[in-house]
Amino acid sequence: MEYVSKKLNREISVTGIVNLHFFDFDNDFTTEDERHPFYELVFVNSGKLHIASEDYTGVLQKDQVIIHRQNTVHSLRCSADEQPTVIIIGFECSSDVIDRFSAAPLTLEPAAVRKLAEIVKEGRNVFAPPYNIPTYNMKKKKHQPYGSEQMLELLLEYFLIGLVREQGYSEHANEVEEASTAIGEIIHYVDVNYLQKTTIEELAFLFRTNRATLCREFKKATGKTLVEYINDKKLEKAKKKIIETQDSFTGIAEALNFESIHYFTRFFKKMSGQTPSEFRREHRTDNDYEKR
Repeated sequence: MEYVSKKLNREISVTGIVNLHFFDFDNDFTTEDERHPFYELVFVNSGKLHIASEDYTGVLQKDQVIIHRQNTVHSLRCSADEQPTVIIIGFECSSDVIDRFSAAPLTLEPAAVRKLAEIVKEGRNVFAPPYNIPTYNMKKKKHQPYGSEQMLELLLEYFLIGLVREQGYSEHANEVEEASTAIGEIIHYVDVNYLQKTTIEELAFLFRTNRATLCREFKKATGKTLVEYINDKKLEKAKKKIIETQDSFTGIAEALNFESIHYFTRFFKKMSGQTPSEFRREHRTDNDYEKR
């Protein structure tokens, strides 16, 4: 008797990712009407967003998502009293079944929001920053964890299939949805990504907690606020580069993602009490460098 292999159907196939952004929009921020040959998922993590498209015009509230169809005109606007945080994912997809999500916002269940957070986290493994600036050509990271690009597509397909199942798919629908993530996982994430712009709001979304709890637990675990923790890590990285390399201060500032050499110098002086030049003169001689 021979075993018979069964071919599995692929109902939704994501064939490419155009962009993946986590935006902290300013009040009164607006975009021009645009149209493009790919789907665009818009999710509001906090605040609210005004949407205008060929399929729907109205407000997108917290935890709501809409997916603009391919080649439809759409735009967004923030009101004067709102500074929403918004996920936007542009992607190519072979199935038009998701067109149904362009007609009205869908409020996501916590399980679906967690899936979306996993997509954003995996996207950080694939794409290089910046993530909060609109771009037509996101660059891939040269070094990625094994299978990151495939995993990103699979996670997005998993999320979209869940939406098509209308009520949202959850393996544990009867369990408590708001299980907290160990603070150690958050600290590890910050340790890996501290050179990129990382905010409390973004971490709270990625690890499905709230701002107050995250701040309290982070301070309890590290003895520092998130800003203090990141600044200390940047300072130690800067000191190491100043002492152990011959890199210019401009090059070091760029490597640490400072906006300019002037901002880096002010930061270093405030944190260490010395300018980068003073620190290098005091802590490294040419002989020291040659011995290395």
